[in-house]
Amino acid sequence: MNKWMVAMLVLGYLPLHAQLDSAPANSLDSLFSMLEQEISAMNTTHTYDQTYQKAYFALARALYTANPERIAKAHNIIADWHYFSVTSNNPDSVYYHDLKTLEYLQQTDDQPGIAKAHDRVGKDLVGLARYPEAEQQLFEVVHIYETLGDQANLGSAYASLNMLYRESQDFEQALIYGEKSMALFEANYQEEDELIEPLLGLIKTYPKVGQPVRALEKAQQVVDIIARKYGEGENIHMANVRVWRGEVYVDLKEYDKALADFTYSYHVLKNMLPDEKDADGWKGYIGNVLRLQGKYAEAIPYIRDCLHHHQSKNIHEGQLIEDNQFWLAECYENINRPDSALVYLQQAQLTQNERLTGELAAVKNELRIKYDTEQKEATINTQQAKIEQQAKVQYLSIGVAGLLLSLLVVGVFAYRNNRKKNQQLLALNQNLTTTNQQLDQRNAQNELLLKEIHHRVKNNLEIISSLLELQSRETSDAQAQFAMKESQSRVRSMGILHQKLFQGQNQVAIEMKDYFKNLSNHLLDTYNAGDKVQVNYPMDPLELDIDTAIPIGLIVNEVLTNALKYAFPAATHGKINLSLKALDDRYLDLSIQDNGIGKNPAEQPKGTGFGTQLVSLLTHQLDGTMSERSDDGTCLSFRLKKVRAAS
Repeated sequence: MNKWMVAMLVLGYLPLHAQLDSAPANSLDSLFSMLEQEISAMNTTHTYDQTYQKAYFALARALYTANPERIAKAHNIIADWHYFSVTSNNPDSVYYHDLKTLEYLQQTDDQPGIAKAHDRVGKDLVGLARYPEAEQQLFEVVHIYETLGDQANLGSAYASLNMLYRESQDFEQALIYGEKSMALFEANYQEEDELIEPLLGLIKTYPKVGQPVRALEKAQQVVDIIARKYGEGENIHMANVRVWRGEVYVDLKEYDKALADFTYSYHVLKNMLPDEKDADGWKGYIGNVLRLQGKYAEAIPYIRDCLHHHQSKNIHEGQLIEDNQFWLAECYENINRPDSALVYLQQAQLTQNERLTGELAAVKNELRIKYDTEQKEATINTQQAKIEQQAKVQYLSIGVAGLLLSLLVVGVFAYRNNRKKNQQLLALNQNLTTTNQQLDQRNAQNELLLKEIHHRVKNNLEIISSLLELQSRETSDAQAQFAMKESQSRVRSMGILHQKLFQGQNQVAIEMKDYFKNLSNHLLDTYNAGDKVQVNYPMDPLELDIDTAIPIGLIVNEVLTNALKYAFPAATHGKINLSLKALDDRYLDLSIQDNGIGKNPAEQPKGTGFGTQLVSLLTHQLDGTMSERSDDGTCLSFRLKKVRAAS
C-alpha cells in the first residue's frame, strides 16, 4: 500500500486516536497488548464497537510501519475480534484476516508463527466446509512442527486434523489423530487446562465410532479441570464444557441430564450478554432434547428461536439450520398442524439441497482431481520409458567412448545427471501411487455419500407423500382429494427411483425394467386393480442415468394411471404391455399399450388435463415425440432422447 494512502488512513482515525487514553504515549506493541485484553473481556464489558475501532486504528499504524510482523499481528487481532465477538458471527471475515496474517508472516523467518497461522486458516476453511483446502493447510502445520521437532505443538496440529476429519465425516481418521494428539499432550503439557483441546476432540469423536461411554468419561474430566481452574459457579468456560457433556448425554439417551446441562449453559450465556436474545443460538440444544422426549409443543419455541437467530445473523451453518427446520416440521406434524409442518419441511429441503449441491460439487472436483492425477501419472510413465531408453543409449555411449578420455568424462557426467533425474521421477511416481490410493479411499467415501443423499431424498419424498395423505384426510372436497392422490402417486414414482439408486451398486444409473415392475405394482395397489389388470414387460434389462430415468418414470406413471382409471371400467379385466428399448446410443423407444375400451373421439376428455400436459412437457424435455393409436385399446409410443449415457 502507498505510504501516503496509509498516512491518510491514520489521519482518518485521529478523532479516535485522541480518545485512546494510553495509545498516544505507548508503542504499537502496547496497543496490541491492550487490544488483546479488551477482546478477552469484551463479552463481559460489551465494548464491541470501541474495541473494533481501536483494532482498525492499530492496523492503520502497523501498515504505516511496513513491518510484516506487526501488520500480521494487527490482522490477527481483528480476526480474534470477529471470532470472539457475539455481535459478529462472520466466519468469512475471520478467514480473510487470518489469511492476511499468514501472507505477511510468510515474508518473515518466524516458522512457529507461520505454523500457527496455517493452523488458523485451516480451521477457518473447515468451518467454511472447504475440506480439501483445509487438509492442505493443516498438513503444512504438521510438516513445520516435525521439521522443528516441536512435539508439544505437533499434538495441537493433530487435534486440528481430528476436527477436520470429524467435520468431513471421516471418523476413523478423526479417531486416529484424536488419540495421537491426546498422547502427545499428556507427554508434554505444562498446565492442566492444556489437555482440554485434545479431550474436546475425543468427546466429539468417540460417539461417532460407537463409544459414547468413553466420550462421557472425557467430558467429565474436562468439567473437573474447569471447576478446579475457574470454580464451579457460573462462567462461560463451564457453560461451554457442559454443552459438550450434554451432547454426549443425548447420544446415551439420558435426556434429563442433557436438558440440565443445556439449560445451565443457556442461562449463563443469557445473563452474560447485554441482550438476552443474543443467546437464542443456544436454545436449539434445549429444543432438540424436548423433541426427543416427545414434548413437541414445548420444543417448538426453543427450536424456532434458535433458527431465527442463525438466519437473522446470517450464520453459515447449513447443517444446523437444516436440522432445526426438519425438527420444526416433525414437531408441527406431531401436534396436528400439517400446514406449518409443510412450510418448514419445504424450507429444510431447500437448505438440504443447497448443502448437498455444495457437497456434490466438492465430490465432482475431487473426481476431476483424480482424473488429472491419473493423466499426469500416465505422462510420467511415458517420460519414464523415454528416460530408460535414454539410459540404455547412455550406457552404450559410455562403452564406445571408453577409448577416449575426454568423451568418457562427458559420458560419466551425463549418466550421473540422468540417474539423478530417474531417482527424482521414481520418487514422484511413488508419491503419485500414494496419492492415488488416498483418492481411491476418498472415492469410496464419496460413493457412500451419494448413497446417503439418495436415501435422504427418498425419505423426504415419503414425508411429502405422508403430508399429502394427511392433508387429503383434512378436506371433504372429492376433487381435491383426487388431485392429492395423483400427486402422491407422482411423488412415490420418484421415491421408488431414489430407493433403487441407494440400494443398488451403481449410484448414478437405474435398471428400468425392475423399476417399472415396482412402479406398476404400486399403482395397481393404489387403484385396487391388482386382481383385474395384468402388466407385462416385453423388454430386456436396460440401465439409464437418473436425469433420463426421472422424466420417463413420470411419463409411465401418468399413462398407467390414466389406463387404470379409464381403460377398464367396472369389473372388466385386461392387460397392459409396457416396454422400453434402446434404438441406439442416443434414442429410446417407449411403448405403453392396453386392450381396454379405447378412446372415443366424440367423447369429452375426462379429468383436469394436467396429466396430459405433464406428459407433453416431459416428452418435450427429452427432445421426444409421441404418437397414439386406438385400435383394440390404446397404444402410446414415444421416441425419446437420452440425456447422457449411463455409466
